[in-house]
Amino acid sequence: MERDLDTAWELFAAQPTHPEIAVLAARVIAAQPERSSAALLLGNHRELCGDTDEARRLYLDVAGRRDGQFVNAARSLRHLASVDHDRGEALHWAQVVLREEQEDWRDWMELGAAQATAGQHEAGWQHLDDAVARCARTTPDELPRALGMRAVSLLETFAPADRFIAAAEEAIRADAANTSVALMLGWSYLLQYRFTDAEELGLRLLRDDPTDELLHNLVQTTRSLTKAIESGEADGYTLDDIRRSGVIEMSWQQIRDRTIGIDLASALAALEAAVPADLRASLRPAASVTDLADRERLGPVVAEDLVSWHDGQRPGSGHLWGLDEGFRLMTAAEMIAFDAAVEEDPAGHPDWPENELWEPVMTDDQGAYLVVVGHGALVKRRPGHPDEPVAASMADWIWDRVAGFGGRDPRPAPAQLDGAAEVERPADNDPETVAEIDRLSQAVRSAPEGDSTAEVALWQQVAGLRTWFFIARGPDDEPRPFALALDQGPVICLYSSAARAREAARLLDAAGVEGGPVPLLGVPMPEAVDYVASFGRSGVFGVALDHPHAGHYIPLANLGMVKGWADGSAR
Repeated sequence: MERDLDTAWELFAAQPTHPEIAVLAARVIAAQPERSSAALLLGNHRELCGDTDEARRLYLDVAGRRDGQFVNAARSLRHLASVDHDRGEALHWAQVVLREEQEDWRDWMELGAAQATAGQHEAGWQHLDDAVARCARTTPDELPRALGMRAVSLLETFAPADRFIAAAEEAIRADAANTSVALMLGWSYLLQYRFTDAEELGLRLLRDDPTDELLHNLVQTTRSLTKAIESGEADGYTLDDIRRSGVIEMSWQQIRDRTIGIDLASALAALEAAVPADLRASLRPAASVTDLADRERLGPVVAEDLVSWHDGQRPGSGHLWGLDEGFRLMTAAEMIAFDAAVEEDPAGHPDWPENELWEPVMTDDQGAYLVVVGHGALVKRRPGHPDEPVAASMADWIWDRVAGFGGRDPRPAPAQLDGAAEVERPADNDPETVAEIDRLSQAVRSAPEGDSTAEVALWQQVAGLRTWFFIARGPDDEPRPFALALDQGPVICLYSSAARAREAARLLDAAGVEGGPVPLLGVPMPEAVDYVASFGRSGVFGVALDHPHAGHYIPLANLGMVKGWADGSAR
């Protein structure tokens, strides 16, 4: 039996899916049913062969014995749940492992990743840092690997760009050959408009791998943006214009999502497996984009992916998505014809401005559309009405449908409030502090062009508030903050007082309570900054203050500065 088991492990190390592994392991189990190591080996083999149900059964059987292999069985169950995107189960087994053993830095890294994926962002990210520190103390020769794992986990859980950049830079200093982390670091430099750093990193990496298309794309994008700014200065084209277009943010999000497997193509593949039969019957066959006439009129952001999946949907079948409004997918011909109609008669289409990104992808056949706009956000557009946010991106809308149809959703969960927010009537902020915010808000309006002194003072005062207030939308057990759809992307509405939030909710008809009590989210500072920043994973562009009373806003990228001021106020 020992020889069979040793041979099976050796074969597993060389060819983990070799069928002889199952034969040898089964023979050992038949002779010695209590041999947990053989059951774990067979489970590992079945998992890699794609039979996850059998692997899970074997792991649970070993875990139920509570013998010397219990921790390894728990680790295997943790891994299986993580691969299966079962956030709660992955976190459960990560905690089980650490109740048994606390020495291995990898277990702390896995706990941090599981927590952050489940929405416990700050706790999870802190455990990632703790795992790196533990590795440095106990097994310093493995530190480059730990640093790389932390950077990848931060990326996969949508950590703020400045946090990922710091971790990625440390990982690259320890292991310059970690090109996957280095590539995302380069795009993160672009996200912070650090064009020189992005180009220098891209060129250095290309010296090691001159054939990497993504690295060439990084360098070319950086040079194109730099040239556009330099050549556009004479015509008044500025860095602010690029920020408003959202082109960098959209490119970074697409590459990040592709890297971690949550991009639109991945979402459509998952939807294909989960779509109900009646909805499937309403979908048209896929179109060949290369064969389309006037292909250049088809939107480049999401339209090509959509029609290559299914070329639209039968009119009148939008209700089959199971949503309140009956929007259906448009065909390529409909998208192309719409683009031509707007170009031919722009005055007759005032809601579709020239020189702005918009791709209509769904219609209710009654004049309303779901449209992909700047920063990749999906909005509802109706004639004569402001755009209404629908989803952070087309990919997010598709993943929501996958989850609604019973499929697995691989996206990390949004930040949990951990009981910090109240829905109903949280205590209000000090009136004198709110009055000072109003004074500074007026000073910002009166400031000379280019003078940001008053604006900095305003956001410093906002950072000093005890609580940030938001109008709560959605169900009570999963509230989300009310947001506006701007050209740059969705912007979360932050209020300096509960009273002001309630007033705005009624003015904007934002709470959906028809005269009843306005549900609010009150999030204490400085945790509120991290709460808002977590919506960057959903494509939110920024945060607006006291809309429509004031309406000043900043991009989420600037929240790191606000967090620093808030931390200073707390101290």
